Amino acid sequence: MTTVMMIKSVRLKLTFWYVGSLCFLLLLLGLIVYFSLQAILTGNLDNVLLNGGKIFEQSFSEYTKEFPGEPRSLYTIDKGKKHYFVNTIDDETKETFFVNTAYIQLLEFPQAEKRTYSMVARTSSLNNLLLPLSPNAYQAVARHTSFYETILRPLPFPVRMISLPVYDRDNRPYILQVALSTQHIDNTLEGLLFVFTMLFPIVLIVTAIAGYIFMKQAFSPVRRMVSVTRKITSEDLSLRLDSIDSHDEIGELAETFNAMIDRLEQSFQQITQFSGDVSHELRTPLAQLKCNADIALRKPRTPEGYQQVLHNIVEDADQLQKIIGDLLFLATMDVNNCSSSFVPVALHEVFLEVFEAMHGVARRKHLTCRFEEMDFAEIMGDGSLLKRMFTNLISNAIKYTPAGGAYYVFIASGCRRIYLYNLRYRHRYPRGGVTLYFRSTVSG
Repeated sequence: MTTVMMIKSVRLKLTFWYVGSLCFLLLLLGLIVYFSLQAILTGNLDNVLLNGGKIFEQSFSEYTKEFPGEPRSLYTIDKGKKHYFVNTIDDETKETFFVNTAYIQLLEFPQAEKRTYSMVARTSSLNNLLLPLSPNAYQAVARHTSFYETILRPLPFPVRMISLPVYDRDNRPYILQVALSTQHIDNTLEGLLFVFTMLFPIVLIVTAIAGYIFMKQAFSPVRRMVSVTRKITSEDLSLRLDSIDSHDEIGELAETFNAMIDRLEQSFQQITQFSGDVSHELRTPLAQLKCNADIALRKPRTPEGYQQVLHNIVEDADQLQKIIGDLLFLATMDVNNCSSSFVPVALHEVFLEVFEAMHGVARRKHLTCRFEEMDFAEIMGDGSLLKRMFTNLISNAIKYTPAGGAYYVFIASGCRRIYLYNLRYRHRYPRGGVTLYFRSTVSG
């Protein structure tokens, strides 16, 4: 139950991370879109203001050339005369900006010390209002450059205004200010913000559901892995995780886990086999020790008799010690480390070398070795360990074969494996006889 809750917790955590990251990206994208659109619309409006300002600058220059009078007198509106500049800019406003209302005023360039300015002309849309001249705008115009700014007063709504220098025919400086309302920009941005506000929770809910379903499907192999893993015990290591054809970390985890179970199963099999070998190998010398001790205790014996019994016990103890040493060697031997030092070894040559070394022991028991078949068999292995194996096999054959008997050797190589029936020794008993075999298979 704890594992299932843990999986659910990880799945929910990943879902929350997924939804949280997506929300952050959506908010970031929304802010980028909002401010980018605001900058684009404001830039377009600034271009319109600049182009309009240039048109009115040209109109002012042409007017002062045609009417060389004082520009201040243009502020007096005489409807009967169409050549006044204030009427001209009122008429040109619709043609230039394609809007009904634009806010334009012409100022005398103020003295730097006083920073005061006088009105020359303005459009009727200002309704006797005066557009402000900020210090930054004044400094920009003094440097013969234009200046853009957004002003909130004196009009009841924000406007975007450009201040740029213009000159009459005598090259006297004036300040031309052209302003347009930013309400269409504000309306567009408010509409975008409304759409984003309405879509954000919908997108959030949809992505949360989709993320949960995706995480559930992604973690379904993990749930199956947990179910199978619970059934794997030390008594049954045959179960394996289903192969996951996903080529990702979960598939790699399943393959790694199966490989680990293979190694564990092999280790348990080796431990089981080793335990059986230990029990089998120690049973005989221990039984002989007990038998010799029981015989010695059955009746009083002479000192020579006790010496003989103790001598037999020492021999059995030596044999037991040798068996324990061999078993400990096998238990501590690392197969992987040994396999790294394997070299090609001619199996029949190793056997013949050991056979010649122990032939004298066999002759003392009048034993005969008969070679039924001796093929050329080459394997990858450790020569010293193979010599030790053959030494143990021949020693057992000599020990358990009755005097005057024979033991047989059969070494044959197959197409893909080498089957090594190292020793086969027989002893016939009255009731049909018993045949004992030593057999090992070495993969080539």
